[in-house]
Amino acid sequence: MKELRPTKVDERNNALRQISQALEQRNQTLAQAILERDLYFRVSLLGACNLRCPFCHNEGAGLDGIADLAFVTAAGKTASHLGFRRIQLTGGEPLLHPEVDRFVATLRDTFSDVGITTNGTFLQSKIRSLLVSGVTRLHISLQAEELRKWGSQESWGIPPWLIEILEMSSSAKIFLRLNMPIPASELQNAFGLLRDLAESGCDVKVFSILPEGNERENTYPLALLRQEVDIENQRRRNERQQGMIVLRDFRQPQGFRCETCSDRNRCREQSHSLRLGADRILRPCLATRAWDSLLTEENMETDIREASLLALDYVW
Repeated sequence: MKELRPTKVDERNNALRQISQALEQRNQTLAQAILERDLYFRVSLLGACNLRCPFCHNEGAGLDGIADLAFVTAAGKTASHLGFRRIQLTGGEPLLHPEVDRFVATLRDTFSDVGITTNGTFLQSKIRSLLVSGVTRLHISLQAEELRKWGSQESWGIPPWLIEILEMSSSAKIFLRLNMPIPASELQNAFGLLRDLAESGCDVKVFSILPEGNERENTYPLALLRQEVDIENQRRRNERQQGMIVLRDFRQPQGFRCETCSDRNRCREQSHSLRLGADRILRPCLATRAWDSLLTEENMETDIREASLLALDYVW
């Protein structure tokens, strides 16, 4: 008799059981695992964005949907109860949400660390109200087109609006990180900008824009990028400059879920987060939609607990 393939429910339940058993073997609670692995809660306020960046994953969702403050507040309180200590508001472009300031202020009642991930195009008009609302960190995703516009043949340039944001963030003592996706064709220009940013004191997270499939290491000069990041970090340490550069490159995904995942070859997931979309879908992983689940008000704690276990699976 032909063996029947397990259903998706069975696969999900098996994964949850394996992850729970692994925590028990480590004598670790869910809250302890979230803290140890620096897992954070990532909430999309809306799907819409004013840009169409080729590297953007839009949190795995479509362009529709807009988050409700009461629902996100309840989800945030539940996530905090389960052990999350940080929440990051994303999109689309979160600054397009008309109540983004209220989200920040309300969530600060639950989280000491409330951040925004933005493309930066609306920051000049919103930065002061965000600071008043209590935002604690800004992650700005920079686009090569904008950096090229203000640069030269040898280096990308720092946009004038970003200089103002850098100064205001430093004065307000909030954490600022620049996310910088780098295509293989513009490595040298990116290296020049990394050196120019050294005096800003902000962190930079460098993303290698990788193709899908098994041959990524052969199609992108990752070794050169790693070498330059190491050199620049050492130079900053030698000169006692604040701010470090982190490289997010490709690593083979690992976990109980990953071994049988049909989307493994296109996996780019390196983020230590559990995502909640504006469509109320919990997404433990970006590479596949197999583990998505709807967050309901009736079963909020169970829904977030199970999704958190699945989100932790990337490091087993």
